[in-house]
Amino acid sequence: MPMYEYRCGGCNETFTVMQKMGAGAEGLSCPACRSTELSKLISSTFSPESEKAMPTDLEMSKAMHDIQKASAGSPCASGMCGGGGGNTCSIKEFG
Repeated sequence: MPMYEYRCGGCNETFTVMQKMGAGAEGLSCPACRSTELSKLISSTFSPESEKAMPTDLEMSKAMHDIQKASAGSPCASGMCGGGGGNTCSIKEFG
Protein backbone atom coordinates (compact mmCIF):
# COMPACT_ATOMS: atom_id res chain seq x y z
CA MET A 1 0.00 0.00 0.00
CA PRO A 2 1.53 3.38 -0.97
CA MET A 3 2.35 6.12 1.50
CA TYR A 4 1.23 9.69 0.87
CA GLU A 5 2.36 12.91 2.51
CA TYR A 6 -0.03 15.70 3.43
CA ARG A 7 0.45 19.22 4.78
CA CYS A 8 -2.12 20.74 7.09
CA GLY A 9 -3.45 24.16 6.14
CA GLY A 10 -4.33 24.85 9.77
CA CYS A 11 -1.01 24.27 11.54
CA ASN A 12 1.41 23.58 8.63
CA GLU A 13 2.21 20.11 10.05
CA THR A 14 3.41 17.50 7.53
CA PHE A 15 2.40 13.87 8.04
CA THR A 16 2.39 10.55 6.19
CA VAL A 17 -0.57 8.22 5.66
CA MET A 18 -0.78 4.75 4.11
CA GLN A 19 -3.68 4.77 1.64
CA LYS A 20 -4.97 2.93 -1.37
CA MET A 21 -3.46 4.09 -4.65
CA GLY A 22 -5.09 7.32 -5.86
CA ALA A 23 -6.98 7.98 -2.61
CA GLY A 24 -7.55 11.59 -1.63
CA ALA A 25 -7.75 13.49 1.64
CA GLU A 26 -11.45 12.68 2.18
CA GLY A 27 -11.94 11.38 5.71
CA LEU A 28 -8.46 12.43 6.86
CA SER A 29 -7.57 15.01 9.47
CA CYS A 30 -4.33 16.43 10.78
CA PRO A 31 -2.98 14.36 13.69
CA ALA A 32 -1.72 17.55 15.38
CA CYS A 33 -4.73 19.89 15.20
CA ARG A 34 -7.50 17.75 13.63
CA SER A 35 -8.01 20.19 10.75
CA THR A 36 -9.35 18.72 7.51
CA GLU A 37 -7.73 21.47 5.40
CA LEU A 38 -5.09 19.19 3.85
CA SER A 39 -2.93 19.35 0.74
CA LYS A 40 -1.33 16.25 -0.79
CA LEU A 41 2.41 16.75 -1.31
CA ILE A 42 4.54 15.46 -4.15
CA SER A 43 7.17 13.13 -2.72
CA SER A 44 10.20 11.57 -4.30
CA THR A 45 10.10 7.87 -4.99
CA PHE A 46 12.75 5.18 -5.04
CA SER A 47 13.06 2.08 -7.12
CA PRO A 48 16.01 -0.21 -7.83
CA GLU A 49 16.21 1.39 -11.31
CA SER A 50 16.46 4.92 -9.87
CA GLU A 51 19.64 3.96 -8.03
CA LYS A 52 21.37 3.41 -11.39
CA ALA A 53 20.63 7.02 -12.34
CA MET A 54 22.14 8.40 -9.13
CA PRO A 55 25.60 9.94 -9.48
CA THR A 56 28.44 8.21 -7.65
CA ASP A 57 30.00 9.83 -4.58
CA LEU A 58 33.04 10.74 -6.67
CA GLU A 59 30.86 12.40 -9.34
CA MET A 60 28.98 14.35 -6.64
CA SER A 61 32.24 15.46 -4.97
CA LYS A 62 33.64 16.67 -8.30
CA ALA A 63 30.44 18.54 -9.15
CA MET A 64 30.30 20.23 -5.74
CA HIS A 65 33.96 21.19 -5.95
CA ASP A 66 33.49 22.64 -9.45
CA ILE A 67 30.51 24.67 -8.24
CA GLN A 68 32.42 25.98 -5.24
CA LYS A 69 35.43 26.97 -7.36
CA ALA A 70 33.24 28.76 -9.88
CA SER A 71 31.19 30.68 -7.34
CA ALA A 72 32.10 34.11 -6.00
CA GLY A 73 33.59 33.81 -2.56
CA SER A 74 34.71 30.27 -3.31
CA PRO A 75 35.93 28.41 -0.21
CA CYS A 76 38.99 27.41 -2.27
CA ALA A 77 39.85 31.05 -3.02
CA SER A 78 39.14 32.28 0.49
CA GLY A 79 40.80 29.46 2.40
CA MET A 80 37.50 28.32 3.95
CA CYS A 81 38.19 24.80 2.69
CA GLY A 82 41.18 24.58 5.03
CA GLY A 83 43.87 25.01 2.38
CA GLY A 84 44.85 28.56 3.32
CA GLY A 85 43.52 30.27 0.22
CA GLY A 86 45.38 31.27 -2.91
CA ASN A 87 46.64 28.32 -4.94
CA THR A 88 46.45 25.79 -2.10
CA CYS A 89 43.28 23.87 -1.50
CA SER A 90 42.58 20.90 0.76
CA ILE A 91 39.64 19.82 -1.42
CA LYS A 92 40.95 17.18 -3.79
CA GLU A 93 41.26 18.38 -7.37
CA PHE A 94 39.59 16.22 -10.00
CA GLY A 95 39.92 16.09 -13.73
